[in-house]
Amino acid sequence: MSDRRGRGGDRAAAAGGQEQPGTLFLVATPLGNTGDMSPRAIDVLQKVTYIAAEDTRTAARLLSELGIGNHLVSYYEQNQHLRHDMFLRDLKAGRSIAVISEAGMPCISDPGEGIVRAAEREGLPVSVIPGPSALLSAVAASGFDTGRFVYEGFIPVKGKDRRERIDAIASEKRTVVFYEAPHRIRRTLGDLLKAGLGERRLVIARELTKKYEEFVRLSVSGAAAYYETVTPRGEFTAVLEGAAEYEARTGVGSDAGLSEEELAAMLIKCLDDGMSTREAAAAVAAKTGIPRNKLYEAALTVKNMRQ
Repeated sequence: MSDRRGRGGDRAAAAGGQEQPGTLFLVATPLGNTGDMSPRAIDVLQKVTYIAAEDTRTAARLLSELGIGNHLVSYYEQNQHLRHDMFLRDLKAGRSIAVISEAGMPCISDPGEGIVRAAEREGLPVSVIPGPSALLSAVAASGFDTGRFVYEGFIPVKGKDRRERIDAIASEKRTVVFYEAPHRIRRTLGDLLKAGLGERRLVIARELTKKYEEFVRLSVSGAAAYYETVTPRGEFTAVLEGAAEYEARTGVGSDAGLSEEELAAMLIKCLDDGMSTREAAAAVAAKTGIPRNKLYEAALTVKNMRQ
C-alpha cells in the first residue's frame, strides 16, 4: 500500500505528535463522460492514502485517463464487510480513504453505506465530493414533477417483497425513480402493467452522458411494447409519473368518483369473466386509477361474500 501524504491524506497533530484521524471521502465519478470529473474530486483521489473501488478494472481505466496513479483496493458488495475493519484501522491511524463506485455517487444502491455508518459510530470524519448521479440526472430530464420525488433503488427480484414494492409504487403520489437491469426491464414493465399503470407516463434514461445517451419517453404500456421489439441494453434509470400528477393530468381522482357499490360491480364483472382477484384488481385499477392494493382487498371481500 502506498504512503501518500498531503491535504486529504495522512495527517499528524502538531501537539505531542499524536495522529489525527484520516477522512473518509465519498467521491462521485462520471457516469460515462470523464469530462464530468471535478477538479476537487481529482485532487482528493490523488492525495488520499488509497482508493476503495467497487470495480478496480473500471477504476483503473478512469484513473489512467485522469493521470492519477494512486493505489486501488477492491470494495464491492460481497467483500465490503471484510474491508470495514481495515478501513477503520487505517482511518484511526491517520490515513484518508476515498470510496468510489463504478459510476456516479457511492452509497446510492452501491457499496459505501456500511463504512459510512461504521465511521460515524467511531466518530471519524466523513466528507462528500459531489458530482454525477444517474437518478438526479434522469429526474431532472424527465419533465415530471421534481418538487417531490421518491427513489426506490432496484426493485426486489421476486416474491412477496417484489409484489409489495410494485404495489407501493402504484399508489405513490410522488414521482418515482428506480434502477433496473437490462435482463429484467421487460418483466418489470409487465408487472407495472399488471398493477394498472399502463397509462402512466414513463421516462427511461439509458447510457447517460455517453455517446448514445437515450431518453425513451412513453407510457408504461408503450414502453412494454417498445421493448418487445428492441433488445434492452445498458443500465436503466426509470422515472415514473406519480399518481398525483397522473390524476391532475387525466382528471382521474384517487377514488375515480365511484361509489363502493359501483366498484364492487366492476370487480364482480371481472371475476365473472374468469379473472383471478389480482387480475380483477389490476383491470379495475387500469380503468379508474385507484391503487391496485386497495382494489385487491375489495376483490377478496366481494369474492368471499359470493361463496
